[in-house]
Amino acid sequence: MPDMRRRLRLCTTAICFSMLIALVALCSGCGRGTTSDPGPTPDQINALGQAGAYYERGIELYDAGQYNKAIASFRRALDLEPDNPRPYLEIGACYARLGNEKRELEAYEAALAVSPGFVPAQNSRGVALLRLGRVEEAIAAFEHALKREVGYAPAHVNIAIAYSQMGKHDLALVSLENAAQFGAPPFDVLSNKGAVLMKLGRYVEAADAFERALQERPGYLPVRFEHAMALANSDRLYEAVLELERLTTLQPNYTEAYTEKARLLARIGRPQASIDQFNFYLKRMPKDAQVWNELGNVLFAMGEYERAEAAFRSAVKYRTDFYTAYLNLASTLKRLDRERDAERILRKAQRYKPAETTRQKPAETVGQKPAEAADQEPAEAAQ
Repeated sequence: MPDMRRRLRLCTTAICFSMLIALVALCSGCGRGTTSDPGPTPDQINALGQAGAYYERGIELYDAGQYNKAIASFRRALDLEPDNPRPYLEIGACYARLGNEKRELEAYEAALAVSPGFVPAQNSRGVALLRLGRVEEAIAAFEHALKREVGYAPAHVNIAIAYSQMGKHDLALVSLENAAQFGAPPFDVLSNKGAVLMKLGRYVEAADAFERALQERPGYLPVRFEHAMALANSDRLYEAVLELERLTTLQPNYTEAYTEKARLLARIGRPQASIDQFNFYLKRMPKDAQVWNELGNVLFAMGEYERAEAAFRSAVKYRTDFYTAYLNLASTLKRLDRERDAERILRKAQRYKPAETTRQKPAETVGQKPAEAADQEPAEAAQ
């Protein structure tokens, strides 16, 4: 049969930002259907042979989002050529899309049982282990792949992601340099490099890496968002606001950009514009307690105490154990000369006081950016 490597998926374009979004979300209808797939066409069979035709048909079904049908087609290819590891690799990719990490890993291991030296399967096995949080095992898989083929760029990118997850950021940077040397796409190297530099607090360098990544893929919005965050952390606040404005122009529904823009606008002394951004976001995400608290902070700083009270009350409504919001609400009530109400709220707040908190900051600190920040999941590792 013809060489299937031309269609083999060796994707290295998905990035692993510790502060970013997670794995690809699937359409609820993907992989479903009441009719069976008709299989490869006669022309495909004539051109590729029967096993190759079923493999090619599986690729088409995968690209169409019909993952269960794709799996069936790849299995037909395996029935005809059971010693070919490549259909197992594609089956694993289908299970990854379906969110079945156990079956995904089993598929890659089946490929390695057929062909122990098959480097793409070892790399993909490492990616699956990384998704499962088995980072040390993932590193071992990537190392095994690189022992077999030192110039295999996807494994260099992925081992950098794994090192960074373990806090070994210097090793991650070295691995990304190796990935570049062996021909990894510049976007993959630069975007991941920016993420690692952010973790190291080297924000100026991170901003430069993200900017160069955007020259490769200007429409990739998560990198544009991280570029804005790197600019903000480099005290280039106005540039960060402009970058977020570009992002929301490209994608008006990128809700996180509105909250970050609101925070930056408050920092550069444009409170009303900040309030407008928070309100725009809250129309779409009305139960986000953290944002209600931040809106209250801005309103408090403006002296809009009644509106601040309403915002802080919304924060504790949607997160009943939100200690900081209770303190801010109590401070606001004191400014409104409602001491009894403030004392009642402070007593309630004590139920949710974090164990490590030893000293209450003065009320005047409301209006500062809250210290709490939601941790975000890493994105999909390169395969």
